[in-house]
Amino acid sequence: MQETPAKILLVDDDPGIRLLIQHGLTRAGYQVTEASNGLEALECFETAKPDLMLIDVSMPELDGFETVAAIRQREGGEIIPLVMVTGSDDNESVTKAFHAGATDFITKPINLPILTQRVRYALASAEREQRLRRIHLEQQSACQLAKLGFWRLQIETGQLQWSRDAASLLGRSAAMPTSVAALIEEARPDQRQRLQLAFDQAGTRAAGLDLEIELARTGNACIIKLQSSPQIEDGVIVGAFQDVTALRAFEDQTLYLVEHDELTNLPNHRLFSRLLADRLERDRHAEARTGMLVIDIDRLHRINEAFGPVQGDEVIVTLANRLRQLLPSNSLLCRLESDSFGMAIPLESTDLATLQAQLLSQLILSLQINGREIYIDCSMGLAIHPDDGQEAASLIQAAQAAERETNRDQSRRFIQFSEIREARAEGRVILETDLRRALEKQEFFLVYQPQQCLATQRIEGVEALLRWNHAERGIVSPADFIPILEETGLIHEVGDWILEEAVRQAVDWLQQGLNLRMSVNLAAAQVENPNLINRLCALVKDYQLPPEQLELEITESTAMQVPEQTLLNLRKYKQCGFRIAIDDFGTGYSSLSYLLQFPLDTLKIDRAFVKEITRGKRNRAIVTALSTLSFHLGLTTIAEGVELESQRDYLDALNIDEIQGFLIARPLVPERLLEFMRAYEADAQPSPRQARSPS
Repeated sequence: MQETPAKILLVDDDPGIRLLIQHGLTRAGYQVTEASNGLEALECFETAKPDLMLIDVSMPELDGFETVAAIRQREGGEIIPLVMVTGSDDNESVTKAFHAGATDFITKPINLPILTQRVRYALASAEREQRLRRIHLEQQSACQLAKLGFWRLQIETGQLQWSRDAASLLGRSAAMPTSVAALIEEARPDQRQRLQLAFDQAGTRAAGLDLEIELARTGNACIIKLQSSPQIEDGVIVGAFQDVTALRAFEDQTLYLVEHDELTNLPNHRLFSRLLADRLERDRHAEARTGMLVIDIDRLHRINEAFGPVQGDEVIVTLANRLRQLLPSNSLLCRLESDSFGMAIPLESTDLATLQAQLLSQLILSLQINGREIYIDCSMGLAIHPDDGQEAASLIQAAQAAERETNRDQSRRFIQFSEIREARAEGRVILETDLRRALEKQEFFLVYQPQQCLATQRIEGVEALLRWNHAERGIVSPADFIPILEETGLIHEVGDWILEEAVRQAVDWLQQGLNLRMSVNLAAAQVENPNLINRLCALVKDYQLPPEQLELEITESTAMQVPEQTLLNLRKYKQCGFRIAIDDFGTGYSSLSYLLQFPLDTLKIDRAFVKEITRGKRNRAIVTALSTLSFHLGLTTIAEGVELESQRDYLDALNIDEIQGFLIARPLVPERLLEFMRAYEADAQPSPRQARSPS
């Protein structure tokens, strides 16, 4: 990325000196504008917007000292570096220069190498000062942005005092309650006893406060979070409050956006999986059966390529409306992926043969595109609960597998999973047998995918990914063997090997001067293992890797299998210094408010939201919501599956911190990763951007 050259305004009444300095600074890579006197310099300051000014002391009409003083009074002139050029170096001139507002000075005759270094130093100092100013302003506005204020309780009298702007922060027309009793009176009735108990404990046991309450106010209510430390000084408790009303509403809105498809307004994979799981649980008690159908639009990409994405979207909407008309009562319908839909049907109330005939006849779509009639076919796969899958995820996968089989048998558009179950079972047994020997035969290896910081363009970390080089089949897809590792329990042994290999590789790169955060995925069985923390601590100690350089990734669905135990384990990892990341965020079934109790460092946004971000407003809304929430929670956001420049541009505009995907690099073996980093660092043109702020 080409860095924009700094702009310098050179002010001197001597044409010869201007020519000399202009030539030297231009060769050093700067963009130079000239002015012959102070009055002209003031005009150029407004039009050229320089990053630095070089100002001669002795000039007609307006000398250098007066010019500097005038610049400092202009808007934008408070922090610009002003370097004075003088023929004298006596203390009086230097003192006068600094008193006028000069940043630095240099004496004549001009030494161009020294001048260039002084200019570079002054620009760097100005950049640091601007950064500090931004940080200071952010700190000043942080409380207001977060709607954060303070309270003070006199324990003996029960009197409450609030920070001066408390009422306005909470949007109240009335004054704040002046006592604990008045505060409790304003609380929602079902919260009053809990609030009284919390204040009693804080005042007698030095327990500290940490709770949320809903206060009544004109027209609606606000939710505030009250917190204090356990310390009591002179009978006084000092604490903080925060208005979290918008945050709680925001969480609800985010959850809705995450769970619905923008184009069709149908439930998406996430919500459908949860609804299907509930349906299957009821089936078990009622001994009922459910059919899971996956309907896929054949070759939708050809429509997109030939006629554009708008026409492709029309195909999707048309199919969604057709499926709504054909949907049997008490059924579920969703958009599973970009070109496929899912339908869960109660078989007791539905004649499957009749439905199959209706689908085959009705799902030949005819559309008018650019004046021509275009026909689009659909292919379907059916799986039946409980025969083909006991859980929602396995049932959906079985139906998808049946649908994919139609690609192999072009003569059929409807296939049941029972027709391919036997062949798949035989292949699975063989694959499982080979897996048990893979670690011993050293067929596993790790590849590493870079993660780029959008603000600095630097590669900050890598994600370690497991690969299997089968002796006969070659590279086996992780989707084919990782579920078997987890189901057979082999994930414990293989997962332990992954951790040690990733730590060893991180240290090896460190010794070669490559400092990268190493992210490793943990399976559910590993997270539930109470001995994992001891193993992790032993590994970083034996290899002498700083714990904060190892990031442990868990998927959202893994985190929510046994959330209470997961929370305890994650806190242990965090206490030992490891970073924690939630992977594939937005695809699980969790409550957002519950999930964010975890001690997280990083939130990884699933590729499903990134894929359509350039076209889908709802996907952009989801990413914006998650980015804003992460900002306020102090989390780093990483977007996965970035393949296009346009996707990166959108993510950058939406304040995502880092990206990962084929646009940066495919997963690489260690030697290739090292080569990639050497080439990347050699070609990189650092161009730090402004610190990110919430949308």
